[in-house]
Amino acid sequence: MTDNGAPAQDNYEAFMARLDAATTSLSTRAGSLDRALAAVTLLLGPYESAVGKWERRRLYVSGQLARHSGAARSYTALSDLHDVAVKMEAMLRGRVQRVTEKLAVMRSRREAIDNSLLELELSRVKLNSSRLLAQDRERLSSVFSALTSSAAATSAQPDLGLLSDLKAAREAVVLAEALMEVKGY
Repeated sequence: MTDNGAPAQDNYEAFMARLDAATTSLSTRAGSLDRALAAVTLLLGPYESAVGKWERRRLYVSGQLARHSGAARSYTALSDLHDVAVKMEAMLRGRVQRVTEKLAVMRSRREAIDNSLLELELSRVKLNSSRLLAQDRERLSSVFSALTSSAAATSAQPDLGLLSDLKAAREAVVLAEALMEVKGY
């Protein structure tokens, strides 16, 4: 109830709708990000495999160059092959590093989405708890009001113990709700 006697406006549905909309939006983003993560992860395998092949090729040619005792022409050809292997290995290592960095960024974004989704779910639970608490408080208030008005209307001796227990229960609910609000629940 408000100060002027009108029932308090229930904004829970509006807040729940906002939580649901944010959850839907983040879930959609998470799905897209998961597909992108899978695609980028698929790129990493072939690049790492190519790095390994070019590294083995470079090492093999280096061994051939070390054992070479032939003509200068074959030495030049081996040296050219070695240079190509070094360049290809370096280029592919750079790509592996860029893809790995991209994956790290994407995983970080996914983690941020997961954290936000968890916070939204916690907020939803807290909002539901607050709503139930407000409804319980409203029910207790109406029962207390009904009992006090019926006790005043009858000439019979009212059950003062029941009235004080109901009042204590109502105060406990109000205090619990206030504590939840202060603690951020």
